[in-house]
Amino acid sequence: MTRLGKAVAVLSVAAAASVIAPMNAYAAEYGCTGSLIDTYKVYSSVPNHLSTIRLYYNSSTGYNCAVNVKTAYYSQFKHFASISMYNQDFREDDNNRPGYNNDYDAGDFQYYAGPVKVYAKNKCVTIRAITNYYDERGIKDAVGVHCGS
Repeated sequence: MTRLGKAVAVLSVAAAASVIAPMNAYAAEYGCTGSLIDTYKVYSSVPNHLSTIRLYYNSSTGYNCAVNVKTAYYSQFKHFASISMYNQDFREDDNNRPGYNNDYDAGDFQYYAGPVKVYAKNKCVTIRAITNYYDERGIKDAVGVHCGS
């Protein structure tokens, strides 16, 4: 078999395997690893769907990860967006462990805010996302969700 023939055969097998094999559940998306376990839509008072919270869980590390992803229309320009998440161990007087029991990201972003990550094995998480677009503002709170995952 020629070198070109071998290359074509290898590529054919690889392409067939990618069609047959399921998608990797731990593929990184928006900087989050693990599986997508939930989504929450962020609406303005108009109501317009400004963005979506995407929540992931990585069972091998015990971490939840979240991002606030703007919808296509609202990602045309940079405007304020934020995402925050904390686990049930978070206390106002213990706000010194970012990335373990609480995490936050905010700024003028075009596409998404985040990722934010907290350790959440056998713990509930609370997430808050804010998305602005000129004079529109959307806020979504997901309180005490996905306890244990």
